[in-house]
Amino acid sequence: MSKEQIYTIPVNEAFEEGMENAERGCPFCRLHRRLELDELDLILGASMMEPDVRKKTNEQGFCPSHYGDMMRRGKRLPLALILQSHLQEIDGMLKKPALMPAASGGESAKQLAKMSEDCYVCQRVEHNFSNMMRTAVLLWETDGDFRKKCASQPYFCLPHFARYVACAKEEMKGKSFSEFYKALYKKEQEVLCGLQDKTDRFVKMFDYRYSKEPWDDAKRAIEETMPVLCGTDCSDDE
Repeated sequence: MSKEQIYTIPVNEAFEEGMENAERGCPFCRLHRRLELDELDLILGASMMEPDVRKKTNEQGFCPSHYGDMMRRGKRLPLALILQSHLQEIDGMLKKPALMPAASGGESAKQLAKMSEDCYVCQRVEHNFSNMMRTAVLLWETDGDFRKKCASQPYFCLPHFARYVACAKEEMKGKSFSEFYKALYKKEQEVLCGLQDKTDRFVKMFDYRYSKEPWDDAKRAIEETMPVLCGTDCSDDE
């Protein structure tokens, strides 16, 4: 299987799910979370004892969110082994010899600060997600069926809408990008206008003058708006 196929298959699958079920939400949110789950499964499973992987996890550590994800998986021994060697790495870093103890301490502090901003899982996910985003741009440009899938999505969350547009701007020529943005903006505008109407009605219903009017579909205005604004975990996991 080629590198292109590796990314094309999951991207198409995520967009097909959105066509079949409107509750699946933003396709890029699904792709991102699945990448996270795959990496967490690997790091607590097959990849845990691979020397190259362990070296990287020792040096980078994990962000609080992914430490939490690993704890919730209940695989305590694999996690303890990862923590054991990571703590050894930190201890060795703090004990680095130097002619001037103050200089050694300052350098250790810099390395700790850098480590606190790093995460093995985040880095791996970002690498693959960037490739998937570029694949989605390429598919839109070259595959008419994918354009239909794109137009049939329930919505794109605003963070991923912005990233998809920015990626397309880098990858596409002028005319292609104009067509892409026109189609994507039309879809996003429809979604946002619908949410605006629901939210307006939701607020209106708290005015006593309209207390007897039906809520219709405005009751879930908040629940439907937040995932579009911020992104959400739409996967069937954990």
